[in-house]
Amino acid sequence: MPEPSAAARAARTTARTAALTGVLGVLFALLTPFMPVKQTTAALDWPQRGSLEAVTAPLLSYVPDRIDVSIPCAAVDALPGGVGTLVATGPVDSPDTVRRGMTIGVSTQPDQRRMLEVVVRNTPLLVVDTAALRAPGCGAIVFSGDSKTVHAEVTGVTSPDGAPLAGGKDNGFDYRPQTVGVFTDLHGAVTDSTRIQFRADVDTRYTTVPAAARWVVIVLAIALILTSLLTLHRLDAAADGRRHRRILPAGWWRPSKLDSTVIALLVAWHFIGANTSDDGYILTMARTAEAAGYTANYYRWYGAPETPFGWYYQAFAWLSHFSTASPWVRLPALLCGIATWLIISREVVPRLGRAARSRFALWAAAGVFLVFWFAFNNGLRPEPVIALGALLTWCSVERAIATGRVLPFAAAAVFAGWTVAAGPTGIMTVAALLAGIRPVGRRILARARTSPAGFRLTVAAYVAPVLAAGVLLVPIIFSKLTASAFVAKTLMQSDVGTVVDTKKWYNEIDRYSALFTFTADGGVARRFAVIIIIACLLLTGAVLLRKGRIPGASLGPGRRLAAVTLGALILLMFTPTKWTHQFGAFAGLGGALAALAAIAIAPAALRSARNRALSASVVLLVLGLSFSGPNGWWYASNYGVPWGESTVLALGSVFFAGAGIALLVAGWLHFHEPDPAPVPPRAKRIVDLFGRQSSITWAAWAVVVLCVGSMAATTGITQFSSFSNGKANLRALGGDPCNLADYVLTEPDPTSGLLLPLDGNIRDGLAGPGTAGVSPDGVPTIINATTSSNTDDSSTSLDAMARLPQDTTSGRTSTAGINGSHMRLPYGLDPARTPVLGSYSQEAQSKAQVVSKWYPLPAKAADRSLITLSAAGKFTEDELYLEYSTDAPAPGAEPKVAGKHSFIDIGPKPAWRNLRLPRTDLPADATAVRVVAVDDDLAIDHWLAVTPPRVSKLVTAQELIGSTEPVLLDWTSGLAFPCQRPFSHSNGVAEVPQWRITPDQNLSPVTTEWEGTLGGGPLGWTQMLLQQEKIPGYLQGDLGQDFGEVMRLVPYSQARAADLTLGTRTVWGTHVEAPIRKDRTDS
Repeated sequence: MPEPSAAARAARTTARTAALTGVLGVLFALLTPFMPVKQTTAALDWPQRGSLEAVTAPLLSYVPDRIDVSIPCAAVDALPGGVGTLVATGPVDSPDTVRRGMTIGVSTQPDQRRMLEVVVRNTPLLVVDTAALRAPGCGAIVFSGDSKTVHAEVTGVTSPDGAPLAGGKDNGFDYRPQTVGVFTDLHGAVTDSTRIQFRADVDTRYTTVPAAARWVVIVLAIALILTSLLTLHRLDAAADGRRHRRILPAGWWRPSKLDSTVIALLVAWHFIGANTSDDGYILTMARTAEAAGYTANYYRWYGAPETPFGWYYQAFAWLSHFSTASPWVRLPALLCGIATWLIISREVVPRLGRAARSRFALWAAAGVFLVFWFAFNNGLRPEPVIALGALLTWCSVERAIATGRVLPFAAAAVFAGWTVAAGPTGIMTVAALLAGIRPVGRRILARARTSPAGFRLTVAAYVAPVLAAGVLLVPIIFSKLTASAFVAKTLMQSDVGTVVDTKKWYNEIDRYSALFTFTADGGVARRFAVIIIIACLLLTGAVLLRKGRIPGASLGPGRRLAAVTLGALILLMFTPTKWTHQFGAFAGLGGALAALAAIAIAPAALRSARNRALSASVVLLVLGLSFSGPNGWWYASNYGVPWGESTVLALGSVFFAGAGIALLVAGWLHFHEPDPAPVPPRAKRIVDLFGRQSSITWAAWAVVVLCVGSMAATTGITQFSSFSNGKANLRALGGDPCNLADYVLTEPDPTSGLLLPLDGNIRDGLAGPGTAGVSPDGVPTIINATTSSNTDDSSTSLDAMARLPQDTTSGRTSTAGINGSHMRLPYGLDPARTPVLGSYSQEAQSKAQVVSKWYPLPAKAADRSLITLSAAGKFTEDELYLEYSTDAPAPGAEPKVAGKHSFIDIGPKPAWRNLRLPRTDLPADATAVRVVAVDDDLAIDHWLAVTPPRVSKLVTAQELIGSTEPVLLDWTSGLAFPCQRPFSHSNGVAEVPQWRITPDQNLSPVTTEWEGTLGGGPLGWTQMLLQQEKIPGYLQGDLGQDFGEVMRLVPYSQARAADLTLGTRTVWGTHVEAPIRKDRTDS
């Protein structure tokens, strides 16, 4: 047998190296999640510091892994008065403590016996007469619980029949109590009789760092994969005889006029444009990641990490170390936008052929790309980097096909893995890989047949590095998270679902249905971006099917681009959520496809005037569908935007009419082409108007002009004296980055701003002459935005209640207020100084009227610019208003009415809300005001309630809250209030926030439900620990705008933050922790 040549031996060695390093790289990468980690352990032990002082420790997991409590029997006698709570996992006064927590305490029964009760999740485990606890030998009251069973027992004594004093549950239900701290009615220092032992093991499965063995596996995996890719490069070079191919062609960095235009518009939109829905969500996750040691979801899923998605969010964590200003933290999106456009114009369009380089094709690509970017990608969501990754993947596949090399295909696998790890929408990159498998696979097989290394070894040498490239990020992504924790959190997330439940692939229609709602999801730009890409697919598909190719375009890349875009839309069906903002991932592919479609319908391709008229009708139909929606944007981005809540003039109808005309022209031409007779000049002009230039180009740029023009008008005109994104971002450049917090005016102490009646009688200030049919208790017990029944009580499902605008206040108090009212007042108004009158009654209905006494106005001041009034009920501006007088105040003289003025009422009705009136709306010489309210509708659900007018001192939300106190920023509000510090969490325990900021009344029910108990969010423990007190707030310069609510969070019980007992242990990735408890109900 002849000895193999040196070249053959070298080829075999290279092939073996590529195959072996590739296979080992894949194995080590996939082994990473199973390798050991160092886990921080945490336990809540109490009492602490030798004191029985209550402590707070809200568990992100809601419940501990295990809880053990031991209370000396003698502790019962230490309770004040012999009754009260010995130990509870929530505040004693919180109703949720009994419902979801654990309490051990003594209560007095109707027969005056005192009974020890151990109650878990509203389920009594043990009830014992306290007399038994005083028997000789009584040791301790013991409670223990884990995911399988809970047990309570009194040790050392038995019942009269000799049975143990014990009880428990082990019926398969997880009774572990929700824990937000340790609370008690005991006081003072720990003594022998109160030496309680409380221990709760905290779930810290996500607080891990790689152990030494895992570090070794991570380093080996990355090194082996990189080695396999370098070896693959050598195989490519040996196969084609070229050692290096230039990555970027000459002139790549030389900008054109169109480049300058696109980049200038991207930069302009970065400052004046609308943001995306989840910006606050993502920024808050990023800001709290460092203290936590991982990027948690924060608002849901019991603090579970985002892994394997969300590496992109780490960039915001780094950026937020320097500043949280909106223009700064959104820089990655801007850079992704610029990079995406440069790739479209320099890599994608040239591959589509000679015709793609024409001006109209490039401008079509630019227009559609910009609409996509404006509508979806000007924020912190991962769609910008996914759009870039999808384009890079496609370009790498095309480069592999064009050069005949496999390394670019491996690069495509790296880009695909990188993109998928940014967000689930990245699955769309699989379409590009599938499109390239066949031609690249053929190239590999062809090389293998002639390779001196042998067929099988050569195939393995090419395939293994490609597979390894696809898992390159796995050891990085799973550097900390264990396989067991990943499986547990994935099953939990699937079980808990989303606010609308996790969707199946066949629910994909929901994503498209949302585009046609009259909301920000169905805004003009969003509709156009998605519909035009579908239209482009239809147009290019029609030309390809009819002609087999697009004249002037490269056949292979053009077909693959259309196929990849269609495949990506199909793959999008398999993402678990169906939000419209995920369409932003198509910005790159959409722009590229627009260039191809522009070529397909250009006169060179569609020589028939009929077909050009048909294509114009399609584009006009797209415009008609798009302009049938509002020019709406998300949350604060929509403040003052022209047509933000309405259609843009009647352009939708105009475009529909134009589409009909173009279709009629096409029909007429169908019967007259080809015809030796000349086409009538009028018909020719119409055809030339719609078909000579690319209709896609002018349609896309019309939407671009609308977006930029409306936002520029918002910044410079409609919101010039109030908040707008543009104005706030420009202020951020000048060192004022606090965004909406600088524009929200609040009343820190509304009671101090109450006006005093002329006669000084505060109690009867509302009950002036003419007041009738009202009473101090004429207010329903529970008020929310749907109170319309004939009862003052309310009950509804938790799910339904979560969707309602939450009431500001409800219920009655045992202590009467200044005018005898027992109704709880809103906004922290002091009932001892605030009278209230209402017309609500469950008895016979009668007409009611309030005509208050006159209230003199204080001197004008910049920080006292509003007259406000808290009111509830259903009324119009003609039924509750202010009358004013210009008479000089005189003792004993009744001022004369000089005029009246209505309040600005933003709702929701009939809940308590703050009516507001700028003092500048009254005459400069107005000296006094009085309240007039009329309820002459006898329907039981038509009522009103009022409190006296106020002229309070106003401070901005930034001045009120500052930047140091912990805040619960609802997920919509994080970027709008970047100077406020979100509460942190570490070692499985959250910091207790002092404030909450919510969005407007339409979004607030959504954020409340998303962050609530059933989703494992922070509201599940804040409502157990804290009460919400709304602070009156108004948007400066735009008083009719609902910005949301600022709330002060008041503890049910004063307590300090607990000291955790921390430790470290090493566990393998297969180590199973206690199961995550999912709250399927409010129990």
